[in-house]
Amino acid sequence: MDEKEVLARAMPPPVDTAVDGNFAGKITPAFMHELRGWVSLPLAALALAGLLALLLAASRVPGAEKVLTWTGDSFFQKGLVAHVTFAFVIWYMGVHGALTVLMTAQMQGARAAQGFLSVAVGRIGVYGAWLSLFLLLGPVLADLGEPSLNNYIPVLDHPVYYAGLALLAVCVALPVLRLLALMARERNPDAAVFSVAAAGLIYVLALVCIVAAGLTIPENVGRQGANEYLMWGGGHVLQFANTALMLCSFYLISRAALGETPLPGSWLKILMLVLVAGAAAGPLLYLTHEAGGATQRDLFTRLYWYALPLPTTVVLGSVALLLFRRWKDAMSGAPEIKAIIVALFLFAYGGVLGFFEGSIDTRTPSHYHAMLIAVTLAFMALYFALFLPLLGRRTKRRKLRTTMYVLLGGGQFLHSTGLYLAGLEGVLRKTPGAAQGLDSPWKIATMSIMGLGGLIAVVGGVIFIFLAGKMLVGKPGPER
Repeated sequence: MDEKEVLARAMPPPVDTAVDGNFAGKITPAFMHELRGWVSLPLAALALAGLLALLLAASRVPGAEKVLTWTGDSFFQKGLVAHVTFAFVIWYMGVHGALTVLMTAQMQGARAAQGFLSVAVGRIGVYGAWLSLFLLLGPVLADLGEPSLNNYIPVLDHPVYYAGLALLAVCVALPVLRLLALMARERNPDAAVFSVAAAGLIYVLALVCIVAAGLTIPENVGRQGANEYLMWGGGHVLQFANTALMLCSFYLISRAALGETPLPGSWLKILMLVLVAGAAAGPLLYLTHEAGGATQRDLFTRLYWYALPLPTTVVLGSVALLLFRRWKDAMSGAPEIKAIIVALFLFAYGGVLGFFEGSIDTRTPSHYHAMLIAVTLAFMALYFALFLPLLGRRTKRRKLRTTMYVLLGGGQFLHSTGLYLAGLEGVLRKTPGAAQGLDSPWKIATMSIMGLGGLIAVVGGVIFIFLAGKMLVGKPGPER
């Protein structure tokens, strides 16, 4: 052994997150192909959403309408629809698809070779999801349809856009149903597999809500009212699935980066069942209450109060205790642990703001943007802790990864704070340019903070997209 070899063996490894051994030898070439497709799709969507977010944030900065040419109400509303669709629909569903593929591989790999039907379902799902991206983008670029800024999933009122949403929903459901079929024969699945399957079941319940809403749309509500009713209940239930995926992400990242889970697997399973039970109440509300009535609408909101807090608090509290107990390891270990810390803070901050929000002013988006970006941070960390390593793509760029997590989380903190303070002064949500009524120095200052925070957050997102994208298109192996 020469001196160079001795020195090389003495050096620390170039990466700091172990490949999760639960998937060793189980990701067949077919599953690898699916995984690559589902991991790439959210990146493409997030890149488009980031560009739109920058333009939208700029359009709300005081005086922007005097300089920028795209600050009109038409662009703002259509851009907002596309931004939400790419950043919070395709992004979340794409990550859901990637996790579902991994958990399916873990279960099938322990049984037998992957059959033709399983491969076909996987290929149709991922290819159809990519096609939906273009169907959703086309009407925006062609300036088609009228924007409907309803909650959760805003839409462009155009057949091509609706077709894109429907195709995306079905294509995510295909691998989800495949996993649920496997789960039906499993007596004691791994906690992570169980959690992703629970999120998948909740996703199916959300689709049931949307179908039920489509069959019971009240008369004389108009196109805007119909779209709002269509997405209201399903959107509420879908947040249960997103929450389950975030909690599962924390569990997986802790297991990969710290070698320890924040709570026993049996506890996590029980908490996931609580989320499923809460989401299962959603479809029943279409059978027991007047379609579109105030009571039905209020009860969907109350699902958040009664079913989400307990499992979320237990898991996040367990993660916080684990990080406190192993603080030195957290600070010296993988940057993805720092992403968890930032996400925990931002999620808690958004939760607190939610108790004091206003329905028509910017306090509402200040609350949900903080919580949504917390979920996004968890998913971004999942790329470097799980997805990319399993695809053979690894990196030692610790400082850059830490920087992007802090920029995204810190920028969103400023963005949400600015929106909340502006909302206290009555600045309306979903309103661009001069229509905001920024008629006082304090309103101008708060919305300037919002714009600055949005810009900082976008920089963090851009770093993630470029780093993860570069690793995906490059050759397998560590990035030097």
